[in-house]
Amino acid sequence: MMRRSLTTALFLATSTILPAQNSASPPSTLQTTTRLVIVPTLVQTPSKETVYSLHAEDFLLTDKGVPQKVHVDDEAHQPLSLVILMQTGGAAIQEFAKYSNLETMLAAMLGNAPNQVSIVNFDSKPEAASPFTSDIAQWTDAINHPDPGDDGAAIMDSLKYAMNLLAKQPAANRRAILLISQPTDSGSKTTAKEILQISGETNTAIYTLTFSPQLTEIKKSLREGGQGHPPLTVGKESYVTYFELTPALKMILGAMQKNAAAEVASLSGGEAAPFNNQHQLDDGLATISNHLRNRYTLSFTPTSLDPGLHPLQVRLPNYPELVVSARTSYWLGERQDSSSKQ
Repeated sequence: MMRRSLTTALFLATSTILPAQNSASPPSTLQTTTRLVIVPTLVQTPSKETVYSLHAEDFLLTDKGVPQKVHVDDEAHQPLSLVILMQTGGAAIQEFAKYSNLETMLAAMLGNAPNQVSIVNFDSKPEAASPFTSDIAQWTDAINHPDPGDDGAAIMDSLKYAMNLLAKQPAANRRAILLISQPTDSGSKTTAKEILQISGETNTAIYTLTFSPQLTEIKKSLREGGQGHPPLTVGKESYVTYFELTPALKMILGAMQKNAAAEVASLSGGEAAPFNNQHQLDDGLATISNHLRNRYTLSFTPTSLDPGLHPLQVRLPNYPELVVSARTSYWLGERQDSSSKQ
């Protein structure tokens, strides 16, 4: 089947393309009359069943340890603006076979209008973004059969680019990013601190589905056998190796490094899941789709207007057996004449 890149598809569909170089531009500031902090919150039983029947008075939310007055918003009336970030460079090329039905799963996650989605492929830099649309099917070929990129995986730069796109969407919309990539960044100039700040300023929840590039290389080596590999000498004995040992060593070293994708998901109030095969990818998408639709949207006006990082904690004092997953912090910018919605 002929593959076409997202950039080519965009050229055929529209003459207005958002250039990747805009990723370096400062994030847009959302202006409103009050400083309102949004905290997406998932509540589950210990057996992972979603809990739906809670009210505002059930939640205890603290900002820098100080309890806040919480409201529970009705998500049914909040459209979703979603950016799908797909790594097409580096080890991602080995994962393309798993994407054959990706558009169908993403369509189920998006739901119906007025929910909207934009697609961004990235390697060493984010490529052009598709216009926001409620009909993801028009990008089926670009999603299910992406073209290979270069050797890079600029996760942080691409997240910044996606959040700048979301900052331009209506303030009343929920904002989310689905990142499909390896866990670790390769080549970004954007820092983790910048991502934390912009995600707080744009009220963006980040969800990640990650594959292991080291595991992918090991599987590839196993499939190819041990042809051309020299014997492995241990002490006075020699053993024939049937796959390169370098990928295994990379796996061990990679596990010692910070998982950038999972970290940003946790900080933003989203969630992260790994996948090693088609079944795990489908299950991860189904789980994220369910949780995205069934989270509580807590909101509060902070009593402290100190600029900078604000740690958050959400608890259910009357239901200690329930498991709460929520945003763990937000960033409060310098106070201006018109305050920013967080």
